[in-house]
Amino acid sequence: MIRTLSFSIAVVTVLAYLSPTISPASLWIAGFLSLVIPVLLLINIGLFFLFLIRFNSLSLLHLGLLIVGYPYLAYSFSYNPEAFTETGEEARNHISVLSYNVRVFNTYAYLQNKNTPGKSMINWLVENKADIKCLQEFYNDSKSDLFNTTEQISANKNYYAVVKPTLVNRIGAQFGLAIFSRFPVIKSGEVNLDDIPQQHAIFADVDTGQDTIRIYNIHLQSMKIDESKIDDFEQAKENYIDIAKKLRFGFVERAKQVDHLVTHISQSPYPVIVCGDFNDIPYSYTYLTLRKYLDNAFEEAGHGFGFSYNGKLFFLRIDNQFYSERLRAVKFNIHREIPFSDHFPVKTEYHLSD
Repeated sequence: MIRTLSFSIAVVTVLAYLSPTISPASLWIAGFLSLVIPVLLLINIGLFFLFLIRFNSLSLLHLGLLIVGYPYLAYSFSYNPEAFTETGEEARNHISVLSYNVRVFNTYAYLQNKNTPGKSMINWLVENKADIKCLQEFYNDSKSDLFNTTEQISANKNYYAVVKPTLVNRIGAQFGLAIFSRFPVIKSGEVNLDDIPQQHAIFADVDTGQDTIRIYNIHLQSMKIDESKIDDFEQAKENYIDIAKKLRFGFVERAKQVDHLVTHISQSPYPVIVCGDFNDIPYSYTYLTLRKYLDNAFEEAGHGFGFSYNGKLFFLRIDNQFYSERLRAVKFNIHREIPFSDHFPVKTEYHLSD
């Protein structure tokens, strides 16, 4: 019985390990399998030690599964004692990049509470000294003293602004993506990822003085799942079909979107930094597809688990920065002290190769 259970877990683990390499657009069940990878890693760790203390040879099976699954552990937890902020001459070759889903600056009354004042979020962004700021769910109302955010964050034109609205409402306010750069923008554009206008990407080619870098800012398909339906067991039971449908839709859409994005990145004449709200976990097709071609800032310069979501599902790392090998991440920080949105700001300092 124990042997059968052990081998059954081994089979499921192997299938789960393979699932992120398969596009959910081709096989949607792969998206669901990838979700259980962290659970299977914990189970295999437990079984390894259980069989080890019993001197059971099955411990070798689960040790092998953990060795094969080590990359997934590395995607989950990062420890980089060698990551440091260089000083002196080399520090002149650094650029800092901030990525932040600002949730329309909490402009709607139902998003406002004592911990999420829109003005405080805007002030923090204005005062932050990042060289480049990539904002998702951006909101700008040029007629408002509070929400004329493009003007405020541009800081009297100290930043070049690239704003691409996906929606303009009846009062003329803009919703979409924005990139703010201290460096001159020599070209900018939009990447159509699919037929859903809210899920798209923009890019800006910035001249740092040493090199030209293409900055991508993206917002991939959201799950659109009400957290209140999944944090309570009874609620989850009642709504599991609806939740499963939304998960499946999200898996499929993001797979198609990231394939379009990778095609565009492959044609870039410059090294790239890709920032954004990926709405997907580090064991997903989305994450691994980008990681085939780019390094991940959290993995290279982060510490801990890197959870970036500020909500009931606090254990999610769905905000990321990926970058070309001609760059090097030397410092990575998730600003968990900034509670204004349902995402925490993610900031990386990069060293530009000579």
